[in-house]
Amino acid sequence: MFAISRALRARHLVATAALALAALLSSAPADAQQDRCHSYATGMVSQDQRARQMRCPGWTSHSNYQGHYGWCQQQTPQRVQQAISNWQTRFQACQFAASGSPAARADASRCVAYGDEMVRMDQMARRQGCFGWTSHSNRNNHIQWCELQTPERVNGALSSWRQRLRAC
Repeated sequence: MFAISRALRARHLVATAALALAALLSSAPADAQQDRCHSYATGMVSQDQRARQMRCPGWTSHSNYQGHYGWCQQQTPQRVQQAISNWQTRFQACQFAASGSPAARADASRCVAYGDEMVRMDQMARRQGCFGWTSHSNRNNHIQWCELQTPERVNGALSSWRQRLRAC
């Protein structure tokens, strides 16, 4: 029953995003701008509240309707559409992580290992006085970055940082 409930919520979210997108593409200029921005702001507030309930790591949006609405009014429809897509992607990654599935747990442990290794490499590079080292030792930021990336991109980043450390 829990899985059905999650599936229904996911469908509801997709339907909400589709409605927001449809509002973005409406054709009456002034009214469309208001409707488009109302849909965008309402959708962002709703998504922000859900993300905070799920305790999405690294979530940086807010629930200020006027802030979202005002931002939307200053953007092109294409820019707003891209923002919706970007936030939707982040939200879906959070939903996946919150699902508790074996794949999500494996993803989480992979990102914790990435964060730990990045902190270890940063500390080692700073002890060695590596010139031009640009990483940091904030484990949570490393983990949050990892959670938004594909495993291939994370592995590529690790490989690149390891090379830089060896060259130091």
